[in-house]
Amino acid sequence: MTDSFCNSSSHSQFTRRHLDLLGESSTESPLRVVALVDYDAFYAQCETVRLGLQPTEPLAVRQWNAVIAINYPAREHGIKRGMSVEDVRRLCPSLTLQHVATWREGHPTWAYRPDVIDHLTTDKAALDPYRIESRKTLKLVKDLLPSHPTQRIEKASVDEFFVDLSSQVHDILLQRFPELSGRETDPDARLPMPELSSQPQWSPDELISNVSPVDDTEPLDWDEIALDIGAEIVRNIRKHIKQEMRYTTSAGISHNKVLAKLASGYRKPNRQTTVRRRDVGPFLASYKATKILGLGGKLGAKLVETLGSDSIRDLLQVSHKDMISNLGSVQGDWVFNVIRGHETSPVVRRTIVQSMLSAKTFTPFLQNIEQAERWLRIFAADLKGRLDGINAELDRPRRPKTIAVHHHIRGRFGPTRNKQMTISPHTPINQDTLFALSMALLKKMDREEPSWPCMGISVSIGNFSENAHQGKSIASFFEAGKTRKRPSVELQSGQTKVRKLYGLEGGGHLCEHDFEDPDEEDSTEGRNITPDKASEGQDLSPGEKASLYTCPKCNSLVAEQDVLEHLDWHVALALQNPSQQSE
Repeated sequence: MTDSFCNSSSHSQFTRRHLDLLGESSTESPLRVVALVDYDAFYAQCETVRLGLQPTEPLAVRQWNAVIAINYPAREHGIKRGMSVEDVRRLCPSLTLQHVATWREGHPTWAYRPDVIDHLTTDKAALDPYRIESRKTLKLVKDLLPSHPTQRIEKASVDEFFVDLSSQVHDILLQRFPELSGRETDPDARLPMPELSSQPQWSPDELISNVSPVDDTEPLDWDEIALDIGAEIVRNIRKHIKQEMRYTTSAGISHNKVLAKLASGYRKPNRQTTVRRRDVGPFLASYKATKILGLGGKLGAKLVETLGSDSIRDLLQVSHKDMISNLGSVQGDWVFNVIRGHETSPVVRRTIVQSMLSAKTFTPFLQNIEQAERWLRIFAADLKGRLDGINAELDRPRRPKTIAVHHHIRGRFGPTRNKQMTISPHTPINQDTLFALSMALLKKMDREEPSWPCMGISVSIGNFSENAHQGKSIASFFEAGKTRKRPSVELQSGQTKVRKLYGLEGGGHLCEHDFEDPDEEDSTEGRNITPDKASEGQDLSPGEKASLYTCPKCNSLVAEQDVLEHLDWHVALALQNPSQQSE
């Protein structure tokens, strides 16, 4: 980033225009300050706090016989995500092993259940405790930050968020340095240089001086003072999260989202790192290109295949012309800039997903609609709770326009049928109505064709009324025929995101048009989305790529929010086909 500016000893390299753009939180301001705050081992921390344990005690979160989250003390014993319960107990006999909360057939709410291991067939994993804690901490952060100018917070995933601190930093700069509030009206006039007494007092572990020694000969300028103020704000945010929620966090502070994201993971856990402009080159050179946000998927694979290297040091030798020649004008230009630390994506409130799904694979199979009815009630409660949680983060509530039921009569590789209907705008969205609508759809399927025994049922709601981009299709989770036998994810274009596919394979997708009643149906053949195809799809949005989980059973990439149901599927399949337990 240093190649964009020049210094003179008497004037700053930054202008009045740059300062004004900072106050507007413009991505074009070189003074911009962006942070990413990441909770350390979030699921494990949630359980540690809930159980009243000391943070030094080793703890792992399990789902059935697999470990899905580990705190840092447990990692010191060699425990890794995906290990079996038997293996982790052998490595650390004193380990606290907490099972995730579950929904249970015949019970109206999720709960932590001491007999959960005895109820593989009647329980469904619940992420609700972690979503609730995530919302609490995000509310705390919003309360800490000034409401004016507009807060710019982007929830990147359940355990991390971006915050653009530019406007707040701008106001603090003007308060602390009156010389910046001069009467100069020329937007291109250079700002005065900061006084030497303004030298930031960086914390010992806050800079990346072990990568790039501090260059005291380079004059101090306003970009570093802005970052120092941003680091001060982030330090205060992290302190309050620790005091009020008892969660430790790590954070990265820099001039854009890419650098902030990399910096947040630089010294985990419980530390923050600031990447100054003078340090960007050596900092990035220590990473592989595919570790950069946006280069972890198709584009990153294309980059490595085309140019023959994943090393940023090597890629920096590629000219702009050659980069464009190999990757195309848009992607080539973006890659050329991002490996040099130039990136201008805004911090925006993330549009919520355009669909939600609740699903369960049954072993043994459901035998009749009466058994399915109990699960539809659970799905309705699950969906309503998640919808309420999302709406709590928005200025105006959202409501779904459509509801669909997905029914899998002979399991993952057998026929799947879907029915969808429009929800009247006058219908209240609550557990009772979601249950009644989904029950009506299931009854219609049951009347039309043989539907039992049934291995899986799922209910989805979508096409939300606020900011609705007409729904992309939900691909299936149960592959048809004898295709690859492992779950998968779909990478969706537009507002790029990982879409939940659990319970939807082999039988079709939701059409993008609405249906007025259950009699107007759409039932089509599904599209198979394998992990190999997924890896060639759209690149993930910031934060989401970092939260992808590699399933130890099938090596599929799974969104963090989908891990519990994905592992449920493996358990059900293993119980149904003991010979496949080793897969």
